Amino acid sequence: MATLSATGVAAETLNYAIGFPPGGAATDGVKEFNELLSAEGDVELKVFELSLLNLKETAPGVRDGLADAGYVITAYYPAEFSEINLPAEMSMLTNIGTPPKSSGAVMAGVITEYAMLHCPDCQVQFERENQVFLGAMGTSEYVSLCTSLIRTAEDLQGKKMRSSIAAMGRWAESFGGTKVSLPTNDIYEAMSQGVVDCAMISAPELGNLQLFDVTKCITLNAPGGSFSGVGALNVNLDTWHDMSAEDRARLIAMAPYNTSYVTVNYSDNAATDLEKAADMGVEIIEAPQALRDATEAFVTKDIELIKTNFANDYGLQNVDEKVEIIIALIEKWKGLTDEIYNDKDALAQVYAAEIFSKVAPDTYYMD
Repeated sequence: MATLSATGVAAETLNYAIGFPPGGAATDGVKEFNELLSAEGDVELKVFELSLLNLKETAPGVRDGLADAGYVITAYYPAEFSEINLPAEMSMLTNIGTPPKSSGAVMAGVITEYAMLHCPDCQVQFERENQVFLGAMGTSEYVSLCTSLIRTAEDLQGKKMRSSIAAMGRWAESFGGTKVSLPTNDIYEAMSQGVVDCAMISAPELGNLQLFDVTKCITLNAPGGSFSGVGALNVNLDTWHDMSAEDRARLIAMAPYNTSYVTVNYSDNAATDLEKAADMGVEIIEAPQALRDATEAFVTKDIELIKTNFANDYGLQNVDEKVEIIIALIEKWKGLTDEIYNDKDALAQVYAAEIFSKVAPDTYYMD
């Protein structure tokens, strides 16, 4: 849809759906990105926060053209997006060995590079869903937000643990907990009604989803890792084909800022929301070393099960080779992000140099 910008230049305006309410890490990051994107007037977003599509509706909504673009959580559709969900499932590996300063910055780089440069099978799946992938994001480290105290591994026994990542669900089960799967938008009600005892999620969701009121205890470094199974700027394929080459090039060039802004917001908001939670009387606990050691042992062993599950359940080919690429990317992005993980522009520039600059707008999803 063409509109006239403030500068009098015809602008391509894309309706963008994000299923979070206003004022959170993701929505604020997208709006910051859009301000930068629209500054030159040639392409911009019209951002619909929760009002057009909820989080689970966004993938089919972008596919069907109800939105031109959107914030697509691929984990909600494990079969349709199995190729990109493979690296997303492996995020707990970031904390093996030397943990990064930001698991989110690492995994945003890993998944974006993997899907855009190393995984043609990922692109085939996105095309089947009639959309174009233009970068992931990464939340701050996953913690356990609970309605009762979780001090030790034994306290996880019998707890109903909401999980958005299968590996984290298995982590809970390894300590005697029960994995519960439910959409992000349903967490508040589930915790308030006792359907779940804990949500394994990033700390900024305290504010994004208003979970402050139902959280009594937060256990840090449990389970760890980051949620990064997201197409933070997925564009409807028909819309992409209808855009001019110049507008496609503009989106590709600017997309790393969307990835960076959302990711750094999560890191920044985690610190802010944890401080606010403490002021509200929520008990915040560091996972004891015994639990962290047991978690590392679990993650090391679980990688073989991840391979088996993705090969058997979703028919992924060459899984061993794909996992090797992903593990190498995790180590690469640990190094690339360690000093700039909280610098939005510097991080965006690294994402651009390492990934987006290597994508050709004339051929990317244009076959």
